Amino acid sequence: MSYPATVRAVEARAVAAIVTASLTIALHDALVKRINDELGIWQLYLLRALFALPLLIALMRARGVPLRPRRAGWVMLRSLLMVTMWGCFYAALAQLSLPVVAATAYTFPLLLALMATWLPDERLDGRGVVAVVIGFIGVLLMLRPGAQGVSPWSLLPLGSALCYALAALVTRYRCVDEPPLVMSLGLNLGFVVAGVLGLAGVAGVDARSVAAQPFLFSSWQPVGIGLWLMMALLGVLIVTASSLTAQAFQRGRPTLIATCDYSYLPFAALCSGVLVGEWPGPMTLTGMALIIAAGVLAIHVRQRGAP
Repeated sequence: MSYPATVRAVEARAVAAIVTASLTIALHDALVKRINDELGIWQLYLLRALFALPLLIALMRARGVPLRPRRAGWVMLRSLLMVTMWGCFYAALAQLSLPVVAATAYTFPLLLALMATWLPDERLDGRGVVAVVIGFIGVLLMLRPGAQGVSPWSLLPLGSALCYALAALVTRYRCVDEPPLVMSLGLNLGFVVAGVLGLAGVAGVDARSVAAQPFLFSSWQPVGIGLWLMMALLGVLIVTASSLTAQAFQRGRPTLIATCDYSYLPFAALCSGVLVGEWPGPMTLTGMALIIAAGVLAIHVRQRGAP
Protein backbone atom coordinates (compact mmCIF):
# COMPACT_ATOMS: atom_id res chain seq x y z
CA MET A 1 0.00 0.00 0.00
CA SER A 2 1.36 3.42 -0.98
CA TYR A 3 0.82 6.58 1.04
CA PRO A 4 0.51 10.18 -0.21
CA ALA A 5 3.58 12.38 0.07
CA THR A 6 1.96 14.43 2.84
CA VAL A 7 1.27 11.29 4.90
CA ARG A 8 4.83 10.06 4.37
CA ALA A 9 6.17 13.45 5.50
CA VAL A 10 4.05 13.35 8.66
CA GLU A 11 5.16 9.81 9.42
CA ALA A 12 8.79 10.74 8.79
CA ARG A 13 8.44 13.42 11.47
CA ALA A 14 6.76 10.88 13.75
CA VAL A 15 9.66 8.46 13.27
CA ALA A 16 12.14 11.25 13.96
CA ALA A 17 10.20 12.06 17.14
CA ILE A 18 10.21 8.51 18.50
CA VAL A 19 13.88 7.96 17.67
CA THR A 20 14.78 11.25 19.37
CA ALA A 21 12.63 10.26 22.35
CA SER A 22 14.41 6.89 22.55
CA LEU A 23 17.81 8.56 22.54
CA THR A 24 16.63 11.07 25.16
CA ILE A 25 15.33 8.45 27.58
CA ALA A 26 18.41 6.25 27.03
CA LEU A 27 20.59 9.21 28.00
CA HIS A 28 18.32 9.83 31.00
CA ASP A 29 18.61 6.21 32.20
CA ALA A 30 22.38 6.15 31.77
CA LEU A 31 22.68 9.30 33.86
CA VAL A 32 20.51 7.72 36.58
CA LYS A 33 22.81 4.69 36.53
CA ARG A 34 25.80 7.02 36.86
CA ILE A 35 24.51 8.78 39.99
CA ASN A 36 22.74 5.93 41.78
CA ASP A 37 25.49 5.76 44.40
CA GLU A 38 25.09 9.46 45.26
CA LEU A 39 21.41 9.57 46.27
CA GLY A 40 18.53 7.16 46.78
CA ILE A 41 15.64 6.38 44.51
CA TRP A 42 13.10 8.27 46.66
CA GLN A 43 15.12 11.45 46.62
CA LEU A 44 15.61 11.04 42.87
CA TYR A 45 11.84 10.70 42.38
CA LEU A 46 11.19 13.87 44.36
CA LEU A 47 13.96 16.13 43.08
CA ARG A 48 13.44 15.27 39.42
CA ALA A 49 9.70 15.90 39.68
CA LEU A 50 10.35 19.30 41.25
CA PHE A 51 11.95 20.34 37.96
CA ALA A 52 9.63 18.40 35.64
CA LEU A 53 6.36 19.68 37.12
CA PRO A 54 6.87 23.43 36.48
CA LEU A 55 7.98 22.64 32.93
CA LEU A 56 4.91 20.48 32.33
CA ILE A 57 2.52 23.05 33.77
CA ALA A 58 4.09 25.77 31.60
CA LEU A 59 3.65 23.59 28.50
CA MET A 60 0.04 22.82 29.40
CA ARG A 61 -0.76 26.48 29.95
CA ALA A 62 0.88 27.45 26.68
CA ARG A 63 -1.11 24.82 24.75
CA GLY A 64 -4.40 25.38 26.57
CA VAL A 65 -4.45 21.86 28.05
CA PRO A 66 -6.59 21.61 31.21
CA LEU A 67 -4.79 20.45 34.36
CA ARG A 68 -7.69 18.29 35.54
CA PRO A 69 -7.93 14.78 34.02
CA ARG A 70 -11.18 13.54 32.53
CA ARG A 71 -10.93 10.21 34.37
CA ALA A 72 -8.94 10.91 37.52
CA GLY A 73 -9.22 7.38 38.93
CA TRP A 74 -7.81 5.68 35.84
CA VAL A 75 -5.08 8.30 35.48
CA MET A 76 -4.12 7.62 39.11
CA LEU A 77 -3.99 3.87 38.45
CA ARG A 78 -1.87 4.41 35.37
CA SER A 79 0.46 6.68 37.34
CA LEU A 80 0.79 4.05 40.09
CA LEU A 81 1.70 1.40 37.53
CA MET A 82 4.23 3.68 35.83
CA VAL A 83 5.83 4.77 39.12
CA THR A 84 6.16 1.10 40.09
CA MET A 85 7.55 0.32 36.64
CA TRP A 86 10.27 2.95 36.98
CA GLY A 87 10.96 1.84 40.57
CA CYS A 88 11.64 -1.73 39.44
CA PHE A 89 13.74 -0.44 36.55
CA TYR A 90 15.88 1.88 38.69
CA ALA A 91 16.30 -0.68 41.49
CA ALA A 92 17.57 -3.19 38.93
CA LEU A 93 20.00 -0.60 37.58
CA ALA A 94 21.72 -0.54 40.96
CA GLN A 95 22.73 -4.18 40.46
CA LEU A 96 22.65 -4.91 36.71
CA SER A 97 23.97 -3.20 33.60
CA LEU A 98 21.72 -0.81 31.71
CA PRO A 99 21.68 -2.90 28.48
CA VAL A 100 20.50 -6.00 30.39
CA VAL A 101 17.85 -4.09 32.35
CA ALA A 102 16.65 -2.20 29.27
CA ALA A 103 16.34 -5.25 27.02
CA THR A 104 14.61 -7.32 29.70
CA ALA A 105 12.16 -4.51 30.43
CA TYR A 106 11.42 -4.27 26.69
CA THR A 107 9.72 -7.66 26.83
CA PHE A 108 6.56 -5.66 27.61
CA PRO A 109 5.13 -6.09 24.06
CA LEU A 110 5.30 -9.86 24.61
CA LEU A 111 3.53 -9.59 27.96
CA LEU A 112 1.05 -7.22 26.37
CA ALA A 113 0.38 -9.76 23.61
CA LEU A 114 -0.27 -12.44 26.22
CA MET A 115 -2.52 -10.26 28.39
CA ALA A 116 -4.45 -8.97 25.39
CA THR A 117 -5.73 -12.51 24.77
CA TRP A 118 -8.01 -12.01 27.78
CA LEU A 119 -9.80 -9.26 25.88
CA PRO A 120 -12.80 -10.18 23.71
CA ASP A 121 -11.37 -8.66 20.52
CA GLU A 122 -7.85 -10.06 20.79
CA ARG A 123 -6.24 -13.47 20.46
CA LEU A 124 -2.73 -14.88 20.34
CA ASP A 125 -2.13 -16.86 17.13
CA GLY A 126 0.79 -19.05 16.11
CA ARG A 127 3.04 -16.11 15.23
CA GLY A 128 2.31 -14.56 18.62
CA VAL A 129 3.36 -17.78 20.37
CA VAL A 130 6.59 -17.82 18.34
CA ALA A 131 7.27 -14.21 19.36
CA VAL A 132 6.81 -15.05 23.05
CA VAL A 133 9.15 -18.05 22.81
CA ILE A 134 11.84 -16.06 20.97
CA GLY A 135 11.63 -13.27 23.53
CA PHE A 136 11.88 -15.74 26.41
CA ILE A 137 15.02 -17.27 24.88
CA GLY A 138 16.48 -13.76 24.54
CA VAL A 139 15.85 -13.06 28.23
CA LEU A 140 17.49 -16.35 29.24
CA LEU A 141 20.56 -15.54 27.14
CA MET A 142 21.01 -12.22 28.93
CA LEU A 143 20.17 -13.27 32.46
CA ARG A 144 21.90 -16.68 32.14
CA PRO A 145 20.33 -18.43 35.14
CA GLY A 146 22.77 -20.98 36.55
CA ALA A 147 22.48 -23.72 39.11
CA GLN A 148 21.52 -21.19 41.77
CA GLY A 149 18.58 -19.95 39.70
CA VAL A 150 17.65 -16.44 38.66
CA SER A 151 18.74 -13.63 40.98
CA PRO A 152 15.86 -11.64 42.50
CA TRP A 153 17.45 -8.55 40.96
CA SER A 154 17.05 -10.15 37.54
CA LEU A 155 13.31 -10.39 38.10
CA LEU A 156 12.91 -6.64 38.65
CA PRO A 157 13.11 -5.71 34.93
CA LEU A 158 10.44 -8.34 34.25
CA GLY A 159 8.30 -6.69 36.93
CA SER A 160 8.96 -3.39 35.18
CA ALA A 161 7.79 -4.90 31.89
CA LEU A 162 4.63 -6.28 33.54
CA CYS A 163 3.73 -2.89 35.02
CA TYR A 164 4.39 -1.19 31.67
CA ALA A 165 2.15 -3.66 29.84
CA LEU A 166 -0.65 -3.16 32.37
CA ALA A 167 -0.23 0.62 32.10
CA ALA A 168 -0.47 0.31 28.31
CA LEU A 169 -3.77 -1.55 28.61
CA VAL A 170 -5.13 1.08 31.03
CA THR A 171 -4.01 3.81 28.62
CA ARG A 172 -5.55 2.10 25.60
CA TYR A 173 -8.90 1.15 27.12
CA ARG A 174 -9.49 3.69 29.92
CA CYS A 175 -7.35 6.79 29.17
CA VAL A 176 -7.52 6.97 25.40
CA ASP A 177 -9.17 10.42 25.47
CA GLU A 178 -6.78 11.92 28.05
CA PRO A 179 -4.28 14.50 26.74
CA PRO A 180 -0.73 13.06 26.96
CA LEU A 181 0.49 16.03 29.00
CA VAL A 182 -2.23 15.37 31.59
CA MET A 183 -1.01 11.78 31.99
CA SER A 184 2.57 13.00 32.24
CA LEU A 185 1.50 15.45 34.93
CA GLY A 186 -0.21 12.64 36.82
CA LEU A 187 2.93 10.52 36.55
CA ASN A 188 5.19 13.23 37.96
CA LEU A 189 2.75 13.94 40.78
CA GLY A 190 2.93 10.21 41.48
CA PHE A 191 6.72 10.52 41.67
CA VAL A 192 6.33 13.27 44.27
CA VAL A 193 3.99 11.16 46.41
CA ALA A 194 6.23 8.09 46.09
CA GLY A 195 9.30 10.17 46.92
CA VAL A 196 7.78 11.64 50.09
CA LEU A 197 6.38 8.29 51.27
CA GLY A 198 9.60 6.48 50.41
CA LEU A 199 11.78 8.96 52.30
CA ALA A 200 9.48 8.64 55.31
CA GLY A 201 9.63 4.86 55.08
CA VAL A 202 13.43 4.57 54.97
CA ALA A 203 13.98 7.04 57.83
CA GLY A 204 14.20 4.21 60.37
CA VAL A 205 16.13 1.69 58.30
CA ASP A 206 19.25 0.36 60.05
CA ALA A 207 22.72 1.34 58.84
CA ARG A 208 23.58 -2.19 57.71
CA SER A 209 20.65 -2.33 55.30
CA VAL A 210 21.49 1.13 53.98
CA ALA A 211 25.11 0.09 53.40
CA ALA A 212 23.97 -3.06 51.57
CA GLN A 213 21.41 -1.30 49.33
CA PRO A 214 22.03 2.45 49.44
CA PHE A 215 19.96 3.22 46.35
CA LEU A 216 16.84 1.67 47.89
CA PHE A 217 17.25 2.58 51.56
CA SER A 218 19.13 5.89 51.63
CA SER A 219 17.36 8.76 53.36
CA TRP A 220 17.81 12.40 52.34
CA GLN A 221 21.37 13.10 51.19
CA PRO A 222 23.09 16.50 50.86
CA VAL A 223 22.74 17.84 47.34
CA GLY A 224 25.51 19.90 45.82
CA ILE A 225 25.29 22.15 42.80
CA GLY A 226 26.34 19.31 40.51
CA LEU A 227 23.43 17.08 41.59
CA TRP A 228 20.96 19.98 41.39
CA LEU A 229 22.03 20.57 37.80
CA MET A 230 21.73 16.84 37.11
CA MET A 231 18.18 16.78 38.51
CA ALA A 232 17.26 19.74 36.32
CA LEU A 233 18.67 17.94 33.28
CA LEU A 234 16.82 14.71 34.16
CA GLY A 235 13.57 16.67 34.56
CA VAL A 236 13.96 18.23 31.12
CA LEU A 237 14.90 14.88 29.56
CA ILE A 238 11.92 12.97 30.93
CA VAL A 239 9.43 15.69 29.91
CA THR A 240 11.00 15.91 26.44
CA ALA A 241 10.92 12.13 25.95
CA SER A 242 7.31 11.76 27.10
CA SER A 243 6.13 14.65 24.90
CA LEU A 244 7.93 13.34 21.81
CA THR A 245 6.62 9.82 22.38
CA ALA A 246 3.05 11.09 22.61
CA GLN A 247 3.48 13.12 19.41
CA ALA A 248 4.94 10.13 17.59
CA PHE A 249 2.06 7.78 18.47
CA GLN A 250 -0.49 10.45 17.61
CA ARG A 251 0.94 11.09 14.12
CA GLY A 252 2.34 7.77 12.95
CA ARG A 253 1.02 4.26 12.41
CA PRO A 254 1.23 2.30 15.69
CA THR A 255 3.16 -0.58 14.10
CA LEU A 256 5.73 1.74 12.59
CA ILE A 257 6.23 3.83 15.74
CA ALA A 258 6.29 0.85 18.11
CA THR A 259 8.90 -0.82 15.93
CA CYS A 260 11.06 2.31 15.85
CA ASP A 261 10.70 2.55 19.65
CA TYR A 262 13.12 -0.39 19.85
CA SER A 263 15.87 2.05 18.86
CA TYR A 264 16.00 2.66 22.62
CA LEU A 265 17.94 -0.58 23.11
CA PRO A 266 21.01 0.21 20.97
CA PHE A 267 20.92 3.77 22.31
CA ALA A 268 20.86 2.40 25.86
CA ALA A 269 23.85 0.17 25.09
CA LEU A 270 25.75 3.12 23.59
CA CYS A 271 24.95 5.53 26.45
CA SER A 272 25.80 2.86 29.00
CA GLY A 273 29.19 2.27 27.41
CA VAL A 274 30.06 5.94 27.00
CA LEU A 275 28.75 7.29 30.31
CA VAL A 276 29.05 4.31 32.65
CA GLY A 277 31.69 2.14 30.98
CA GLU A 278 29.37 -0.90 30.78
CA TRP A 279 29.48 -2.25 27.23
CA PRO A 280 27.23 -5.22 26.43
CA GLY A 281 28.92 -8.56 25.78
CA PRO A 282 28.14 -11.02 22.96
CA MET A 283 25.46 -12.91 24.94
CA THR A 284 23.73 -9.67 25.92
CA LEU A 285 23.79 -8.43 22.32
CA THR A 286 22.39 -11.75 21.07
CA GLY A 287 19.62 -11.71 23.67
CA MET A 288 18.87 -8.09 22.85
CA ALA A 289 18.57 -8.90 19.15
CA LEU A 290 16.15 -11.77 19.90
CA ILE A 291 14.00 -9.55 22.12
CA ILE A 292 13.86 -6.86 19.43
CA ALA A 293 12.85 -9.46 16.82
CA ALA A 294 10.23 -10.96 19.13
CA GLY A 295 8.85 -7.55 20.07
CA VAL A 296 8.54 -6.42 16.46
CA LEU A 297 6.81 -9.70 15.59
CA ALA A 298 4.41 -9.36 18.54
CA ILE A 299 3.59 -5.76 17.63
CA HIS A 300 2.77 -6.68 14.04
CA VAL A 301 0.73 -9.70 15.13
CA ARG A 302 -1.43 -7.51 17.37
CA GLN A 303 -1.82 -4.79 14.73
CA ARG A 304 -2.57 -7.12 11.83
CA GLY A 305 -5.89 -6.31 10.34
CA ALA A 306 -6.10 -2.91 12.03
CA PRO A 307 -7.13 -0.04 9.77
